[in-house]
Amino acid sequence: MFGREDYCSEVKYSINQIASRLFDLIDSVEICSVPAESFRDKVFSNLKYRSSRLKKCVRMVQSGNFGFDCSRELRKTLRSQGGDNCGSELENMNVGFKYFLELSLKYKTCLAK
Repeated sequence: MFGREDYCSEVKYSINQIASRLFDLIDSVEICSVPAESFRDKVFSNLKYRSSRLKKCVRMVQSGNFGFDCSRELRKTLRSQGGDNCGSELENMNVGFKYFLELSLKYKTCLAK
């Protein structure tokens, strides 16, 4: 039982560390993005909007709320308009996010017990 608490504490610490890094990566994507031409008509395709939703998802997982599909938000963010100049930033965010998703599954298991 005690070992499990240590493990879960480590997972929570790791979640918070990678979340902090993800916020920085998402910010870098927002900085390099440009507004989509059709922004007024299709707000959902705007990279900045998607990035904002991705941040919200990360915050929810940090707080133990798993009602939001973060992998779906990541896919939508990677496909959204406005990131033509953000290739390396998007790739870095994608790599970091995959690790975050793995940790979130471990964290969810810890919270369930």
